[in-house]
Amino acid sequence: MKLKMTKKSKVQSVPKFMIEKLRFNSIFFVSGLLFNITWCISLLITHSIEFYIIGFSAFLLIINGCCEIFFSLANKTKLEAWGLFIQSGIFTIITGILILFDLVNILNINEVLLSYFFIAGFFNLILAGSLVQYGMIDWSRFRHLNWVVIIVSASALLMLVSDWGNTDILLGITSVLFGCGRMILTANFSELNTFPDKVSREIYQKIDGVKNEYFEALEKNWDADKNLFL
Repeated sequence: MKLKMTKKSKVQSVPKFMIEKLRFNSIFFVSGLLFNITWCISLLITHSIEFYIIGFSAFLLIINGCCEIFFSLANKTKLEAWGLFIQSGIFTIITGILILFDLVNILNINEVLLSYFFIAGFFNLILAGSLVQYGMIDWSRFRHLNWVVIIVSASALLMLVSDWGNTDILLGITSVLFGCGRMILTANFSELNTFPDKVSREIYQKIDGVKNEYFEALEKNWDADKNLFL
């Protein structure tokens, strides 16, 4: 008898969606560190070193934008808001390029970055509205923080246009808030099980409510039955 050799099926040790989630988290984690650290440091050091930090930040922005675009194209069949990610990636790349080409004139960089934070804040609000369909994740903190980013960046832009004073401090505050928002986005994505499952937080809450009512009814019936036999 000839024994048929069966091929061993390849078992993927790490699920595909976990790899995708890790890649996506790395994008927002890096950008969060970028906005939390580089601009805070640049406010405390000399102008010559600030020049190199801004250049490095612009380079990271371009990389971040490219990662968002590649991620969007790879998951366009799964993620409903993939077009939004592409637009956000293109916008991020353009911002990084504008900063790189305007390093000589540092004053205009404040305008570019504040405009980026203002528009990206609205991008994030739309993104949260799309991702609320996936799992039991509370996006209220992320939404509130982005509203603060939008308000602070708009106030700083108004100061620039009206020439009311230096906006470096407001820019630093906005960058830290935006970076914290990216960290919250990273934490929320770590709670996602998989992208294709569109079950919203509201549906999960309704399911939990039905479960609670069911178990309460069971307890009442059990108490009634127990009294009959005692």
